[in-house]
Amino acid sequence: MRRQVQQESCDNTASETELGLGPCDPSSENATNTNGVSLAFPEGGSQAWACLLGSCLLMFPSFGFQTAVGSVQDYISTNQLADYSVRDVGWITACLVFLTLFLGVQVGPLFDRYGPRALLICGSAASFTSYILLAECTKYWHFILCLSILGGVAAAVITTVSIAVLSHWFHRRRALASGLCMAGSSAGGAVIPLILQTMFPKYGWKTSIRTIAFIALGCYVLGVILVRGRLATNKPASRVTIDFRAFQSPRLCFLTVAVFSFEFIIFGCAALLPTYVRFSGMSTSVQFYSLTVLNSMSLLGRVLPGFAADHVGRFNVLLCLVIITLIIMAAVWLPFGSRDEATLYTVVAIFGFGSGGWLSLAPVCAGQLCSTEEYGRFYGTVYFVAAFGVLLTVPVGGDLLQSTTPQVLIGFYSAVLFVGLISLTLSRWALLEWKWQWKAKV
Repeated sequence: MRRQVQQESCDNTASETELGLGPCDPSSENATNTNGVSLAFPEGGSQAWACLLGSCLLMFPSFGFQTAVGSVQDYISTNQLADYSVRDVGWITACLVFLTLFLGVQVGPLFDRYGPRALLICGSAASFTSYILLAECTKYWHFILCLSILGGVAAAVITTVSIAVLSHWFHRRRALASGLCMAGSSAGGAVIPLILQTMFPKYGWKTSIRTIAFIALGCYVLGVILVRGRLATNKPASRVTIDFRAFQSPRLCFLTVAVFSFEFIIFGCAALLPTYVRFSGMSTSVQFYSLTVLNSMSLLGRVLPGFAADHVGRFNVLLCLVIITLIIMAAVWLPFGSRDEATLYTVVAIFGFGSGGWLSLAPVCAGQLCSTEEYGRFYGTVYFVAAFGVLLTVPVGGDLLQSTTPQVLIGFYSAVLFVGLISLTLSRWALLEWKWQWKAKV
């Protein structure tokens, strides 16, 4: 009962959740849990950094493939599935990303109960199988089964565990660790389009996708070896997969709406950017290079803001990134982005940097609103809601792009981002107990 009261006190005191330095921060004392495991976070050391490297490797072919999935979607929409509309093909990638986020709500409690190793082995094997089968796909339902369903389930396991396991090793430096982990997916999103651009014309679909499959296999093997949990896992399995009680907190509700908006825009742009380039009348090479630019800058956006956030506040840095990106989208990308390649590359680079920060900082901000032992479940709960954003964004955006103009699509995404900005601002305000402080380190 005493521990429960302490946790509730932690959750309800804004000053103690700023950087995890309050009295409820286990890293501030030599505390142990009931199983005798130290609750003091290592914040570094060979095992912690090895785990981070493993998580980064796991994210490269799993989440990285999803950030580069636009190159695959545009290829199949002009080849195997040329008879289908952009909206119809969009449902394939939409279901892939949707299942990745939606099933995180199931993976979170499993991670809390069983730890990372068994889950990662199963997820990696399933992901490799999905890539091998994807190379053989020729019909619409083939892609749904292999890429959307099998690939989505596998990615849900790998990505959720890769991020959640960092909460065992980092607290004060969790934003930086999360950014470095997510940088692995940015690297994948930058490298995979370049590989496919080179291999599609020379070797065709099957050989290209099989190459990606074996690259993924190598990353998965190393990642599974390096990643390990630290906290005890022999606690009773939770029957709660979605903690709706968390939504009694206004700050979490507003943050959830913000994350919904961010995921809607990020994966919509990642999946539709090559198609946007094609509808804008630019060359085929720009379709691949634009994704590489986006994800290369996203890599920096996932690392540098994380470093800054550990010093000036996670919410503060995230809020600044959203404001800057919204200005660029509305003032530059919307009116001028489709006019020439130089302008497109510039706005895509800035968008990539900003959106990379959203991806790495949003989970860390969610982690400030719950105890460490519940992080897996709370993370899954927030992204359970966000999953419906990625389910809708590609079909809606694809239909909008095909029936109107590229400018209308960017204007629509700018409006969605504005909603996310307002929600994030309200979440920060609620975290400060409705007492706005410009210099508060949150």
